[in-house]
Amino acid sequence: MYDVPKGQNEIDAMILVTNDDGNTEGLKILLETANKFDEAYAIVPNKQRSAVSGALTLHKPIRLHKIDKNFYSINGTPADCVLFSLYSGEFTKPDLVLSGINWGDNTGLAALIGSGTIGACWQAAIEGVPSIAFSMYRAKKHWKEKSEWGNKKQVEKRVEGIIKELKPMLMPDKFFSVNLPDELKSARIVFTNHMHQHRYKANITKRNDPNGHPYFWMTGGPAGVEKGSDYHEVAIRKNITITEISMQAFR
Repeated sequence: MYDVPKGQNEIDAMILVTNDDGNTEGLKILLETANKFDEAYAIVPNKQRSAVSGALTLHKPIRLHKIDKNFYSINGTPADCVLFSLYSGEFTKPDLVLSGINWGDNTGLAALIGSGTIGACWQAAIEGVPSIAFSMYRAKKHWKEKSEWGNKKQVEKRVEGIIKELKPMLMPDKFFSVNLPDELKSARIVFTNHMHQHRYKANITKRNDPNGHPYFWMTGGPAGVEKGSDYHEVAIRKNITITEISMQAFR
């Protein structure tokens, strides 16, 4: 489906780029990279929608806003963005979905189930559209600062190379989750399905509001590093991990 003459980058597809963080530098990098292959457009949530998995908006209107040329937002989730591209009639249906680049890795089983970035790919796979999720390991939390995303050209080059490598393997009934380390220059690619089982430990804190009524705040803390896992490869060994998720496993 995606074979092209040697030396060319074209995937010969309309590409949707989305994420779960909205208008970020990572999204812009991925959109620019997608345009090197073919025509691409972005539809993203209008606010932070991390950890929403494949949730859909079924209880309120969805409104579309134009941010820039071929760049739009909706008041929905990443999975909504995929469905909107396919069924709203407002866009050319994509042949490929690229999700990310997420600030923070999406290694481990919890991320596979709960990540909004990966949730877009689950929805794409259900709809029979090939997809790739991109996430980047970051110890800091300053995702709004452009400089914190590292060397833009270097990130674009590695992402472009990964898309080219995965191109022959793209199929409607599976997707790939790619995790980039914080040091890309010498990172090698590791294909692995050894996903870290307990990446975080849940922590629920009880507090009182100004009126003395109790409320609860849920956070998570590191649960250690499982040697040989995808998280170990990205965070400790500084490698790029690629995990293939096939719908055939559920049929």
